[in-house]
Amino acid sequence: MKIHRLGIWALLALAASLLVVSSSWAAAAPRKIVLVVPHRVFFTVALPVYVAQEKGFYKEGGLEVDAVFTKGGGENVQAVVSGDAQIGLGTGFFAVLSAFEKGAPVKIAAGEITGMDAFWYVLGNSSIRRLEDLAGKKIAFSRAGSSSHMAVLAIVDQVKAKGLQPPEPVSLGGLPDTFTGVRTGQADVGWSVPPFMLDRVEKGELRVLVRGPEIEALNAITMRVHFVNADFAAKQPEAVRAFFRAHQKAVEFMMDRPQESAKIWIRKAELKFPESAVLKTWEFYRKPQLALKPIRGIQTNIDEAVKFKFLKEPLGKAQIDRLIDLSFLP
Repeated sequence: MKIHRLGIWALLALAASLLVVSSSWAAAAPRKIVLVVPHRVFFTVALPVYVAQEKGFYKEGGLEVDAVFTKGGGENVQAVVSGDAQIGLGTGFFAVLSAFEKGAPVKIAAGEITGMDAFWYVLGNSSIRRLEDLAGKKIAFSRAGSSSHMAVLAIVDQVKAKGLQPPEPVSLGGLPDTFTGVRTGQADVGWSVPPFMLDRVEKGELRVLVRGPEIEALNAITMRVHFVNADFAAKQPEAVRAFFRAHQKAVEFMMDRPQESAKIWIRKAELKFPESAVLKTWEFYRKPQLALKPIRGIQTNIDEAVKFKFLKEPLGKAQIDRLIDLSFLP
């Protein structure tokens, strides 16, 4: 009987130890996040993901992050709203505002960039050499309501403020179509985002005319945001916090160590540009631009979203407070 009792206690002890081991394993199991990224190359969204993967920042936070590259905008929003993804990076403020107004479970959790990171260029032999030379010229943007459109309208206002004939905005679509449009005379000035076209700048084929920080009206406006599925954030707030801790570490790493980060970028994104041209990307960014908080120019974004029919009417304070939640940030 004594042996039988000892056997029972031994079994109970074994079961308890297995339960402890099982619980410990479950606690240590990485939390999975599906992340939608609007481009596999862009500096402000793709590179932080590559750096966080390469340097183990996600793993340090107990995360398993599956990055899915998309075309951005509505595709990002749809993936997060449906629950197929939990976090969307670098998405236009307007697209997230529109989804929120329609009742989608989204929260803006961080800013991606404040101010404009695109640049405007001319052909190397162009007579256009300064902002004032844009008077009466055709200047390209991608499509109506885009951040490049907002930037061009701001450039138009800057030229008008000098008492000059305003430039004519021209929608030419994406980067390849814009380059073709400039070469064929559809526009005098094209737009791009680093590192694209910087190899041609390096060769003298193109010349940078206007950099983002020179567009004064946009320097205090958060142009794109990172957002989360609100239901996921409510259920797993620590996972969201861990993600943004890792993301911030990655941004700080790449801004502080451009040489090492450029090598990661070239390898992971399979960039075909020379390293010297890739490194020129860092000349277009300042660390404060990439701060996750605060979100700046909220009312301006809302007003512009109404103007371009992304919103039916302006959001009230209570709605803004529900939409923007920076509590997940370090």
